[in-house]
Amino acid sequence: MFSCQTAAPAGSAPAESAATTTEDSTEAPIPRLSPKRVDIRGYITQREYNQGQVVIFVEGTLDQDSQFSRALVLVTPITQVIGPDGKSRTLSELAIGQYVSILFRGRFRQGAGFSAQATARKLWIEASENE
Repeated sequence: MFSCQTAAPAGSAPAESAATTTEDSTEAPIPRLSPKRVDIRGYITQREYNQGQVVIFVEGTLDQDSQFSRALVLVTPITQVIGPDGKSRTLSELAIGQYVSILFRGRFRQGAGFSAQATARKLWIEASENE
């Protein structure tokens, strides 16, 4: 049977490979280590380091898997920061333009100009949606 499948006519093989390619491209365009549902997922647009803490402004899009589209987030030394390779990162490695997913610690406040103001419990630096 297997030899028959590999010796299939040329017209049927591309259709099978096209279907496989389509399935593969929809499953893993962006490798993610973060959970499907997070509080916010987006790009760091502003970053300020102050006394061992980092305050970042994150802007993304609101969808079914995130609660907010814009947030001012305090990242403290006890926040778990995970890089795209799955390894721990430091606060100094957070940079403007990085695509991140964040789970908040405890309560959040709503403020003017952004959806939420919160402290990060866990932050994932992820591959950009544009890559």
